[in-house]
Amino acid sequence: MNKTVKYLVLLLMIFAFITMPLTVPIFKSSAQYSVFNGDWDGTSRFAKLVYLKGKTIVPVFESFDLANVSVFNGVLLVIGPNMTFTGDEVEQIRLFLERGNTLFIADDFGTGNEILRALNVPVGISNYPLRDFFYEGDDRLVVSVRILDPLLARNVTKIVTNEPSGIIVTREGKAYVSRVAMINLHRRMYPIMTELRYGEGRIVILSDPDVLANMQFGENRQFLSNLVDYLGSDTFYFDEAHHPDFNLYTAGTVTITRLLPRERAVGLMVFIALLILLRELGFFGLLLRLTGRFVSRFFRREEDFEGAVLSLARERGWDEKEVMEMLRRMGG
Repeated sequence: MNKTVKYLVLLLMIFAFITMPLTVPIFKSSAQYSVFNGDWDGTSRFAKLVYLKGKTIVPVFESFDLANVSVFNGVLLVIGPNMTFTGDEVEQIRLFLERGNTLFIADDFGTGNEILRALNVPVGISNYPLRDFFYEGDDRLVVSVRILDPLLARNVTKIVTNEPSGIIVTREGKAYVSRVAMINLHRRMYPIMTELRYGEGRIVILSDPDVLANMQFGENRQFLSNLVDYLGSDTFYFDEAHHPDFNLYTAGTVTITRLLPRERAVGLMVFIALLILLRELGFFGLLLRLTGRFVSRFFRREEDFEGAVLSLARERGWDEKEVMEMLRRMGG
């Protein structure tokens, strides 16, 4: 094939690769707290944050026994569940925890307590809303300003909730509301986040799933970033099976057209043309030879004296035997 044709084909292939449309899968759901829900009550922005921090996101669409959760490795996130957890599902969670993994439950008035009771752990989420004098614009947006864990508190001054509950049975909390907070007329400093060990694993509980929702994301972004680090692991399993209204109303692909600006296109053409011209002029071969000579000066083996003399004798046409005899007589 003619060289000119080869170069033209190469140029066309490069442009096609840069400008060809990119087709990616896209899914959407209207279910509250779903990672596929981009509206105010979804958690798509939190899921995107998890992804941007280098984590692998795996949605779980089946019940935990069918999905065989016990063999998973990572963090299982149950956010705002509203469907019953069966005994088989809880057993899967138990095995998952005993193998050293992390269960994260973010719930207020849903079915998260079913897991805690079935696991027989000394933690419970109140069925009543929490009220406090410290809130953000609306008395439903209770603010937690006491964050005890240093990792969760990194560059964070508050956690903004939305009609939260409180954790009423726990040994120690990670984040608290004020001392004048109240649940069902009982006033004290309630924790909204806690952690406990279970087997080789751990359970982390947050008593308001709205902290992770899109509507609160802007105010809680730094806390959520810290939370991802706090939960650890490389794989995050998001429970979608326990959202009663979960439905993927859009499941398909979206095509993204990648356009190359005119200035960059001209610059790329000039650069490729220059490389082709230098190659045809032998520039790269010359550069390689010069580099080889420069390197050989430092790595070539030194020849011995007799070898150098014999080489000189052959160049001048002298008798090699006479030259060697002369060297011996001279004591060389």
